[in-house]
Amino acid sequence: MSMDILGNLGEFIGAVGVVFSLLLVARQMRLGHEQTRRNTRSVRAATFNSMVENSIRLLEHVFRDSELADFVARAADNPDRLDAGERLRWDSYMTAGFRHFSNLLYQWETGAMEDKMWESYRRSFKHHLLTKGWVEWYLENPHLFDERLADEVRCILEELAGEGVPHAVKWKADGGRVGFRGLVQG
Repeated sequence: MSMDILGNLGEFIGAVGVVFSLLLVARQMRLGHEQTRRNTRSVRAATFNSMVENSIRLLEHVFRDSELADFVARAADNPDRLDAGERLRWDSYMTAGFRHFSNLLYQWETGAMEDKMWESYRRSFKHHLLTKGWVEWYLENPHLFDERLADEVRCILEELAGEGVPHAVKWKADGGRVGFRGLVQG
């Protein structure tokens, strides 16, 4: 065998080795993508479960304790009639509720929650903002939350004003300010 033949044979074997190596790398990448997809689904499922547990934990006391349910209904209807202890209780309840929706919004924005799930939670949030007491409480306390929540509240209040909800119409007529920047500007 001549040196040319051995050289050509070596190049051929090397090329086959490179192709084989590329096929192995492509297979590993495909397996890695599949594993990433499975991991993403697992993280989303765990996140969803955690969000549902948090929702239930927030609501559980209201549906188990009729006295608390009566208090929440009374406070949402007219928070100005609350005494100091009740006002503290209402503030705590509202802070927890708005923190919960802020967390849900964050989970959606980071991709941990699917769009359809966020829309479901957003409808629930909008339903709460139909209550004048919820809106008044937030507008008095926007500094406790970040601008992302303020933007969402603003968007929902715009929708409610367009639907003719009286307290949202009044909010819009008064300048439609929401969030810490709204306080500074107002």
